Amino acid sequence: MRRLLRGPKRWSLRARLLAGVLALVCAGFVVADMASVSLLRMYMIEQIDEQLSVAMHDLTKRDPDEFSPAEVEQFSKEQTEGKTFFDAYILEFRDNEGRVQKRFPGDAGEERRGSPALPSLDVASVRRLADKPFFVPNAVSYHRHPGYQVLVGERADGQGSVVIAYDLTGVAKTMARLGAIEIAVTLAVLGLATALGVWVIRMGLRPLTEVEQTAEEIIAGGDLSRRVPEQVGPRTEMGRLSRTLNTMLAQIEGSFAERTESETRLRRFVADASHELRTPLAGIRGLAELHRQGVVTDPAEVSALLARIETEATRMGLLVEDLLMLARLDEQRPLRSEPVDLVPIAADAIESAQLRELDRPLRLELLDGDPPVVLGDEDRLRQVVTNLLGNALTHTPAGTPVTVRVGVESDRAVLQVIDSGPGLSPEHAERVFERFYRADPARARDHERSPAAGSGLGLSIVAALIAAHGGEICHRPTPGGGATFRIALPVWPA
Repeated sequence: MRRLLRGPKRWSLRARLLAGVLALVCAGFVVADMASVSLLRMYMIEQIDEQLSVAMHDLTKRDPDEFSPAEVEQFSKEQTEGKTFFDAYILEFRDNEGRVQKRFPGDAGEERRGSPALPSLDVASVRRLADKPFFVPNAVSYHRHPGYQVLVGERADGQGSVVIAYDLTGVAKTMARLGAIEIAVTLAVLGLATALGVWVIRMGLRPLTEVEQTAEEIIAGGDLSRRVPEQVGPRTEMGRLSRTLNTMLAQIEGSFAERTESETRLRRFVADASHELRTPLAGIRGLAELHRQGVVTDPAEVSALLARIETEATRMGLLVEDLLMLARLDEQRPLRSEPVDLVPIAADAIESAQLRELDRPLRLELLDGDPPVVLGDEDRLRQVVTNLLGNALTHTPAGTPVTVRVGVESDRAVLQVIDSGPGLSPEHAERVFERFYRADPARARDHERSPAAGSGLGLSIVAALIAAHGGEICHRPTPGGGATFRIALPVWPA
């Protein structure tokens, strides 16, 4: 039984839909057939009861001794629409004790058809049953007979009763013929419904088959750029399914592309980080080897060698700090949040840069309007401005003017670092915020550079910090030559 209950769950969707439709059609026809048979039988019994009542009205006034077979024959033809009496009625005249005085059709009819199993019909029983048609079975139990519809009446002279029993064989045959016809019609309709249902379900599920085939091809081939066919009617189930699958495929494709790009960046980052760390380590190891072998013995040269070792170690320490900073930013750790005015930060950065290069023309410009106050981490914002200004000093010739412009534009706090140096070419400008990217490859591997020399991470850290504050950073060419780096942050309060 449990297997039978689990069986339909293993059927295909087409089989379940077809089985459901056929079950509904079959149930509908069964109910309709049973209702039609029952209603027709009720109607025929009502007609028989009316005929029995009309006949009883005449027979109760007749004297049974004066009732001839010819009159019975004529009476039966009138009551049965031309059929013989023996095909429909059994007529009995009884006395007050219930004994049969006269019976039509007689013993021959009883042998051929049987007789009704009538109850005892004394005076009290006749008065209780009078004018109320009722059903009785055949008296012969082994005889396959549908029974009789019986009506009992009291004779007008008070000398007995009249019993009319209508043989229901004709009704049973009519019901049997109707049942056979309905079964045949039901089977024919079920066959037609099966064929039509198979065709309709196949046509209705054809888009689902196409979606299934396309999905299998995508999974097998790994081509996530393919899409399932857009079905006609976006409000239909198939249309919504196609649209949802295409949206899912687009998201999966985007996720795979992001993962691939992330893996590529990670591999490049690891390779560059390994190279950047290997460079100062190789220098430190080489210088230490010279000192160990006693190649350098002069105290002044030894001091210079140790100074170079310290320089390389400092470079490596700064690089490690930058890498740790990027790692923390990649983890999206929350930053400290407090109101910060960008003007003092810019002024302090210019003052520090001026001490670094006394002959460099540095200028702070303030835009008219509200003070550029933002919500963020003051230390990280100072690092941003310091990195941008240091980048301008490092990559422009000595004496090149640098301007820091601060203010509010369109509900955004804006800070721009503007230089008039050689600027960036378009191909360099596109990648300037990438990690370990340098616009000057010749300087990228210079082992003799100072600790202040760029590691290719400064602008990457700036971009990550600005993004963590909900802002944007971009590069623009300076009119007349040079580079302009512009950051925009949400003004506080918004």
